[in-house]
Amino acid sequence: MTVIWRIFFKGNSRFLNTKLDGYIGTSPAKAFPSNAIGLYDMEGNVWEWCADYYRPDYYANSTADNPSGPKDSYDPDEPGAVKRVQRGGSFLCNDQYCERYKAGSRGKGEINSPTNNVGFRCVKDI
Repeated sequence: MTVIWRIFFKGNSRFLNTKLDGYIGTSPAKAFPSNAIGLYDMEGNVWEWCADYYRPDYYANSTADNPSGPKDSYDPDEPGAVKRVQRGGSFLCNDQYCERYKAGSRGKGEINSPTNNVGFRCVKDI
């Protein structure tokens, strides 16, 4: 049996969890209702790796309909680092600590940077 965990801290910092959601730490997948289109656990879990390489200017220069992603990575802050796009948000985020923890958030991460708040989501093209 495969179990996916959803983690989100309730409280003023990642070190104080008020358990308002009923869980002190992790909660099992589907512990909360799905969103309007039937998706579960879209926020507050982990940053999710995407196949796309990261370029800050990519969307400004791409097609509007289903862009396929850039051919290579470039981050002006670290030009030599290979980075991929990260979506979603981390259980380490809350309103006082992190601004980009919504499902549509777009971040970046170096591909060799291990951390416990980054994972992936499996999707199926139908």
